[in-house]
Order: sequence, then C-alpha cells, then structure tokens
Amino acid sequence: MPEVKARKMTYDELFNSTTMFYMNPDYEAEIEKTVQAKTAEISVGLHTITDKDSLKQYIIDHKDSLDNLTSVAEISVERFKRMVSMIRKDRGFVFQTEWGLNKIRTAMMDSPAMMESILNLIWDGKNDEKMQACIPAFYLENMAMDEATLNKLKDENTVRQLVKKGLEGKYSNGIGDAVLADIECELKRVCAIHGLDYQSNVRVPMLDRAVSFVIESPNDPKLILDVSYSVTTSSSQGSKKEAARKTVDARKRTGKNFVFVNFLDGAGWIGRQADMREIHRCSDYVLNFQNLGLLEDIIAEHITEF
Repeated sequence: MPEVKARKMTYDELFNSTTMFYMNPDYEAEIEKTVQAKTAEISVGLHTITDKDSLKQYIIDHKDSLDNLTSVAEISVERFKRMVSMIRKDRGFVFQTEWGLNKIRTAMMDSPAMMESILNLIWDGKNDEKMQACIPAFYLENMAMDEATLNKLKDENTVRQLVKKGLEGKYSNGIGDAVLADIECELKRVCAIHGLDYQSNVRVPMLDRAVSFVIESPNDPKLILDVSYSVTTSSSQGSKKEAARKTVDARKRTGKNFVFVNFLDGAGWIGRQADMREIHRCSDYVLNFQNLGLLEDIIAEHITEF
C-alpha cells in the first residue's frame, strides 16, 4: 500500500468544509446555568424599585445598578454619560474626562447633590422642565421610570436578554478556549505517537509574537500552528492575515526551516474571504474541524525534518 502523503487543501476545499458554528453541548449547558443565576440575581434587585427612594437604595446596594438600569430601560449609555457630563459642568465640577457608569455611581454615593440630580434625571428626566430646556426631547425619551419601564424591570425575559448581552464577551472567550482545547487534544495525541514536545500560547522570538502552538521549542520551531475560529467578522482577521505574511517573511529572512500551519474555521471567515485566501496562500497547510485529522499526516510527513 503506498504511503499517504500530507496534502494542502485547496482554498475551495477549505471554504466548502467550513464549520459555520462550533457546537459544544457541555459549554452551552454551563453558560445557561450562568445566565439563569445572573437573571435571578438581577431580577431580585430590580423588583424592589417602586419609587425614587427605592431607586436610590437599589443604586446604593448594587455595584452594577447603572449598567442594569440603562440596559433594561433601553437608555443609551453614551447619551446618559453626556447628560451626566452636563450636570457636572453645570455644578462646577473640575472636568478632566468623561465618567463611565461605575464612576458615576461612585460620585452619586459620595455627593448628595450629584445623587439627587442624577436620580431626578433617571426617574423623570423626560418631564423635568430644567432638563427639557437644555436636552433634546429625542434624547430624553427613555429617561422616565414610568409604569411601562417599571414593568420592564420586573420582566424576567427582558432581564435575561440583558444578561445574555452582558455575557457575549465571556461566551465568545469560552468558545475560543473550547476550540483550542479540542485542537490541543488532537495535537497532544499525535505528538505522543512521535515522541514530540509542544508548547501552547507562547511567544516565538523570531516572529516577535505569540503563536497558538509550536513544536517543539519557540526558540527553534519545527512546526507553528496558528488557530483562528471566528463567528463574526472583525479587524482581528486582517491582523491574522498580516501575521501570516510576516511569518513567511521571517522564515525567508532567517532561513529557519519550519512548517507553517493555519487552522481557520467559523462563519466569520466566510465573510472575510480576501483575508482567508491570503492566509491560505501563506500557509504550508491549512486545517479546520472537518479536516483536523490531516494534522497527523502533516507531522508524519515532516517528522524526519524535526
């Protein structure tokens, strides 16, 4: 039987075998528990708001109060910060930089005057004559804890959407970690077969950047494996393209003989095909989840060079 040789997938093969969305039931169950717990926690506090005094107490008792209120009440955070800046300016505060929500809450707790002014803005700024005189009605539209808004604060489905929005970064990071774990599991298996060592998330001096995985040493790399899983498009994908180009340039400049492999998968790459094509061009081999088994062929093909 002839020996199977490692083969670089064509761009069309890579594109057509893309796994659009990574599925991990265990992680989905874990994140759902977090969503439910945070929804229940936030709902308990929001349910206490019935008047301006209880609103004040809620802000005092909960460090994320302004985040929660602006989200559930559909108040633009950026506009809210501009309005607070106006209040600070009118009250003669030394103005060096705009405050974020955490700093606004701290200032409210430190200054009774700021507490009263911002409470008035949140509770019924829409109908406050002083606010109406200097802030457009369009901006003030949601600045009122009227019956409809108070009902939103008590609606767990609305709070759940707030929680999920707040967890988007955590969710994406968790997916990224799970993707890396799956790839590392396969890399570890193949390296064990051939008695090779590897390192993960380590800076390679000759590239002046970190790589996802390297065999065997970052100071003398034999194989570099960069991983990028993306559901949405972003500028980071352009950065991945530049990193691929610079890796090829570094290999030519230094004369180091290492194998350069890129793992590219996820729906986000479908929307950035120009970047995807360039990374494919720069790579010795490309992988995705549908073709992760090719990693064993690649290492077997080049083991004598290691």
